[in-house]
Amino acid sequence: MCCIYYLMNPIVTIVDAGKYKFQIIDNTSPSSDGNIYSRNFKIGGKYADCVSVSIKYQNNQPISAKIPHAMHDEDCALNIPLERGGSVIMIKTLLEHVHQQIPTLTEVEFEDESHIECATKDEIDTKGSKNRKRGTLVTPTPLYYFSIAFNGLTWYEKHFQAKLKDPRKYEIYREKVEQILYSPELKTNTTYRMFLEVIELTPEKVADKLEEYYNKSDTFGMFFQSIPKTDLCNLVRDWITTFMDYYLQDTFSNKGWIIHIPLPNGNSNESVKLEKKGGNKRKTRKYYCPKGKILHFTHKPGYDLGVDPCAV
Repeated sequence: MCCIYYLMNPIVTIVDAGKYKFQIIDNTSPSSDGNIYSRNFKIGGKYADCVSVSIKYQNNQPISAKIPHAMHDEDCALNIPLERGGSVIMIKTLLEHVHQQIPTLTEVEFEDESHIECATKDEIDTKGSKNRKRGTLVTPTPLYYFSIAFNGLTWYEKHFQAKLKDPRKYEIYREKVEQILYSPELKTNTTYRMFLEVIELTPEKVADKLEEYYNKSDTFGMFFQSIPKTDLCNLVRDWITTFMDYYLQDTFSNKGWIIHIPLPNGNSNESVKLEKKGGNKRKTRKYYCPKGKILHFTHKPGYDLGVDPCAV
């Protein structure tokens, strides 16, 4: 026999987080027998539904939690416009509130389908960005690959210590990233011509200066770091996906990621330590945050996630 589900009146909580003021709305759905069927939290401001967490219940106990929706918008805060870096504060505020309300909940699942806009200003102007639907990009480039290449970890790993739910799969993925970015042997054994074959582009379709950066670098990590930040999107957008797919193979997955709650106290490390196993040290550098709007695409309509890339 199927139960009838009801939606209780939402509970609204006003939360101060740094310089921002958010409202968190708690919607609980009980069934006709009085048990909780699901619980949904969403955080926002003048625009109320900026990030949400959905909790599924069984026998009146929470059994899973997911982040199905998130976005960055200036109206996501009540008091002042949400600035660059505000998404991290907003998401952390919501996760902290959810854990306070449901202490037995220890992890939240999500899919990393984050993308960054890598179109030039002319391309954006030509394709009429002002009239485009929210949640679309002119030249979407996977942020997860972009961040792995230039930082050695994804945006979610950096800000929320996210991991693949399967510990062994996560370990294999991290080992592969280390090998790709920091193995001199891998780079030395890959000539520039071989690199072009990997990224499936002919020389005339790649900027001449890319070869210069490539040939003077001892590792792929050094190669990525040698590309000026002002040229990153323009020089890598056409091949970063092909490159990372080739080398990561099946060790990286967009699905099956989790964020453990409560989050560790304090801010995530702003610097990325590049320490190579075996004693050879790489210098510590600041996490590189690409500028521009970031969107998180899923296959369900209405579930586009747009977040800004940096915490400031």
